[in-house]
Amino acid sequence: MLCVLMGRKGENPNGFFDQLSHPQSTAPLSFVTSLPSPTADRSSRLQQSTASSRGLRRRLQRPLRQSSRAPSVSTIPNRQHRQSPARRRSPPSPLPSRDSSSPSICSIEFEEAIVTASTVENVNSLKRKSDDIGWQYGKLVDPNNKDKVMCNFCKNVNSGGINRFKKHIAQVGGGVAKCKSCPNEAKLACLNWLEGTEKKKQDKVVRELGLRSDVNVSSGGQQEEDLTCAAVAFNAIENDEFKQMVEAIGQFGPGLKPPTQYELREPLLKAEYARTKSLLSDREAEKEKNGCSIMTDAWTDMKSFIKSKDTSAISHTGEVIFELVDNAIEEVGAEHVVQVVTDNASNNMAAKALLLEKRPNIFWSSCATHTINLMLQGIGNIPRFKKIVDQAKGFTIFIYGHHRTLECMRSFTKKREIIRPGVTRFASQFHTLQSLLDKKYSLRKMVVDAKWENIKETSSKKGKEAYDTVLSVRFWNGVEICLKVFEPLVKLLRLVDGDVKPSMGFVYGELLKAKREIKEAFKNEELRYKEVIAIVEKKMRGRLDAPLHLTAYLLNPHYSYADSSIFDNVDITTLITCVEQFYHGCDEDIHDEVVNIEFTKFQRKQGLFGKKMAKNCVNFDYNPG
Repeated sequence: MLCVLMGRKGENPNGFFDQLSHPQSTAPLSFVTSLPSPTADRSSRLQQSTASSRGLRRRLQRPLRQSSRAPSVSTIPNRQHRQSPARRRSPPSPLPSRDSSSPSICSIEFEEAIVTASTVENVNSLKRKSDDIGWQYGKLVDPNNKDKVMCNFCKNVNSGGINRFKKHIAQVGGGVAKCKSCPNEAKLACLNWLEGTEKKKQDKVVRELGLRSDVNVSSGGQQEEDLTCAAVAFNAIENDEFKQMVEAIGQFGPGLKPPTQYELREPLLKAEYARTKSLLSDREAEKEKNGCSIMTDAWTDMKSFIKSKDTSAISHTGEVIFELVDNAIEEVGAEHVVQVVTDNASNNMAAKALLLEKRPNIFWSSCATHTINLMLQGIGNIPRFKKIVDQAKGFTIFIYGHHRTLECMRSFTKKREIIRPGVTRFASQFHTLQSLLDKKYSLRKMVVDAKWENIKETSSKKGKEAYDTVLSVRFWNGVEICLKVFEPLVKLLRLVDGDVKPSMGFVYGELLKAKREIKEAFKNEELRYKEVIAIVEKKMRGRLDAPLHLTAYLLNPHYSYADSSIFDNVDITTLITCVEQFYHGCDEDIHDEVVNIEFTKFQRKQGLFGKKMAKNCVNFDYNPG
């Protein structure tokens, strides 16, 4: 058995392995070994190697380390080690050459240790990791077959799983071979286990019958109790599926057995998955006909998308995002993808360049929701608007920070909240300002009432600031101007963030409309609106005024048929750019047909474009709701 391997001080510790592979090498080594006699009994060596197989494997795999001093080794000396001091101080002779065809004693023992260890692992794999008492008296014949169990006592192989095997040990049941070799305690243990299992089944049946007898269909409180105990959200009763389930139960009548957990997890879930997938057939047909968009977003909830990937452990570089998007395009089918939509982060822009290089016919668009949110953020950071927003925030924080002030506010607003959430943080600020303005007179009445003065917290610094804010005329005037500036963009944000109607053809047109309304809010005084409009134009530049957005705006009869001057104001090169990218690699005759023939018909309202339905698009109501 190999005990210690150590290279000489200052030498390569791996020289030992070089010495084994090159026996003719004369490089001196300092090592201490204790090798068994070659004529030792093979079974004895096998027992030794089995007992130390794990430690031996770890020591051989552990890298050898140099030491600044000689190791202290304790071994039982044999005849070869009993030498004179002078002889022990002499350098060791080179290792003798060995026939490569005959394995060394060390290698034989190591191989035997591995074989023995693998045998132990195979035995362990036949033992199930279960608390079922049956596995104490049996084991699997084949780890891949859970139905055949071998008895540890009579070595009989039983088919039918662990439950049938316990009947074999307990010597009960018909059609089951009885074990004649098992001890009495094993028999009693399995018998008690089987009786306990049967009792649980009977108790479950009795309990279910009792539950049915306790149901009172004439009382609405029964349904309330059931929903509460199951932690079902109250708004679930508004789902059509929930109503259909209740109706189906009523039509069946008493005695309906609910599905088991296995049925819910396996067959019923698979059937529902297949049904849901069949409902997407219309979307698949639409995708093949009109194309689709690939959208990406960083989100912690992986339930929000058709497919998600955990990338928390890797850096979100442009190359990584490009690979994710490109794989998604391959999965959907490149011929069906029209555009990729992401936010405006720099890594996404780097991925955009890589995608355009590989797939020049696919558009890469900036997320309109993200861009408009940046506009609101920029405007909200202007000092005159930020001051109003901070005052409103301080007031709401004070109100909701104390239960007595909150109760007081609700008593004056008739239990209506002053905080209203929106699709984004800045949209929430707009809705909260709007809510405050709607309750302006109730709040002003509240802070001058004796009930407010009797609240201890209102005498604090923040309480006095809240009092001054509500009674400030300048604050309410600022709220009104904030709403006039924010409202056009918030309305546009709701439009692009909705999923009821497609909004691509309306983004640029509604942005122009929002800019006009912002100017009107400042009475068209350039000095007052200049800073706000500059932020809007900066954020939309290169994002929401791209050739794809301008072309969609140009080809939308809601705008172009209502004002034909749009054909003169929008550069025709944007249309040509989109056509060249969309039909990249196609024959130039297609480009010519789209730009010079089809677009001319649309512009002059000829053919199908002159039909009443097409002209009625001018009056199309695009209300985001």
